[in-house]
Parts: sequence; structure tokens; C-alpha cells
Amino acid sequence: MQARLYPWDMKNTNGQRAAVRASEKAQRMARLAEAHAVVATGVCPTCGTRLFLNLALSGWWQCGHVGAVGFQKLVGPHCDFQIFYDPTPEQHAAILAQGVR
Repeated sequence: MQARLYPWDMKNTNGQRAAVRASEKAQRMARLAEAHAVVATGVCPTCGTRLFLNLALSGWWQCGHVGAVGFQKLVGPHCDFQIFYDPTPEQHAAILAQGVR
């Protein structure tokens, strides 16, 4: 992964900064597309249990087996899978344009 360039780093040109910004945007869109694919299936990729939207934070999805026994949505072995997916409408459109459903 390329080192992040900061505005006060004068030895770097604007072209280098633009390339880093473009690379970071591509990485961010790839992470969003991955999260979109997971949430679209509605199934935990770790254990295969249903995903639930946690209403405490916008976009917080959790496996049904997250938490201690007695506090889980679905009773079963403990699973740690959680993911955040709350894209802006523009990001959502860009993800769909890439063919991820």
C-alpha cells in the first residue's frame, strides 16, 4: 500500500497527491462494494446465520449469533461478525454500476 501524502509534504507534487487520492477512493469503493455484497445476501459470511440491522447506529449489521447466550437474536454458537454499510446515494449508485448486486 502506498504511503499517504499530506498537504504540508512539499516534496510531493499535486499529481502525486491526486494519484494517492484516486487510489484511496478506489480502495474505499472496493470496501463498500464488498460490504454491499455481504449485506445484499443477508447471510453472515463467517457462520451462515442471518444478518440483523442494529438500530443503535446507522448501517450497523450484525450476525444473529453476536453476543452472549441469552442476548443473541438467534440462539447458537458465538460469532463476531459485524459490518458497517451505510453508503450515500451516489456511492450506492456507483456500486450498482460496477455490477455488484
